[in-house]
Amino acid sequence: MEQIDVFDEEFQVIEPYTTTIDVIHKQGLWHQTFACWLVNPKENKIFLQLRGPWNRIGPNTFDASASGHLSAGEKPIDGFREVEEELGKNLNLTDKTFLGINRNVIIQGTYINHEFCHIFIAKTENSLSDFELQAGEVTGIFAIDINEAIDLFADNRESVSVKGKVWNKDGYETTTRTITKKDFCSYHDRVEISGYYLKVMIMAERYINGEKALRV
Repeated sequence: MEQIDVFDEEFQVIEPYTTTIDVIHKQGLWHQTFACWLVNPKENKIFLQLRGPWNRIGPNTFDASASGHLSAGEKPIDGFREVEEELGKNLNLTDKTFLGINRNVIIQGTYINHEFCHIFIAKTENSLSDFELQAGEVTGIFAIDINEAIDLFADNRESVSVKGKVWNKDGYETTTRTITKKDFCSYHDRVEISGYYLKVMIMAERYINGEKALRV
């Protein structure tokens, strides 16, 4: 079974140095995760993953383009394997930038999530049609205009229309949906409390405009 590095709340390695994902979430141990937001500068779009219905946290909600746990011994940059696994191996990522670490705490019954999430942003020339979604893990991929996303999370608009493609029983289906802030993963904590999604969208806008000093 996959082993995960264990940390204390100050991000220092502690005993037991590694354990399984099940133990991590049963005992609420601090661990590392990875999240990447893909942007297409030419289209001024940022890609959202529609999480699968089997996810313990935020099923059927929107979140980063790709994300996952870092295995024992992995460095944050190694998390880009998640992008290939979830969205396809032939993606052209022309640039990658580290945005910072997001301390994320979610408690749902006996499932306890204490994570240090390493946030990255990356440029791509790919469009929706280029993504090959990981069956059973990813329900869909959607593109949202970055400026409209900023307006949404800044409370300047109530909803945004997004285009995407999703799995159905016959394969891929293209679709358009109208989404609100409440359609995003861990809405209360990441929207109302920390403003995480607004920060990401602002950083995405700065990133494609060539600005530096990017941090969430």
